[in-house]
Amino acid sequence: MIDDEETIRELLSSILTRFDHDVTIATDGMGGIKVFETGRFDLVLTDLGMPGVSGWKVAQRIRAIDPDAVVILITGWGVELDGNGLKEKGVDFVISKPFRVKQIMETISKALTLRDCALSKPVERK
Repeated sequence: MIDDEETIRELLSSILTRFDHDVTIATDGMGGIKVFETGRFDLVLTDLGMPGVSGWKVAQRIRAIDPDAVVILITGWGVELDGNGLKEKGVDFVISKPFRVKQIMETISKALTLRDCALSKPVERK
């Protein structure tokens, strides 16, 4: 999870760990990218508005590292893009602030299903 606001990081971490998810935290976009490069993660939650590297840039870099990565963008800015526009930017789901626990968990469930589908697709051999 990548967010520059400590209260949001703590809240999301608490919610996710309460539902038995392992959480790795980064405090900014570049830090999140570096953490992703060194580990294996089922999905990435990233804030949109962060100093330095925005959530859009994080999503694009994550997808460059792992095209099957599932990225959830969290924003209070009211992002309005259709599904194709999000995909072009490397984002699978958007959660708007303020969010509710139910909304977070439903989105996480959809994201994990999407990741499972990506992992189970057949590999093309040439």
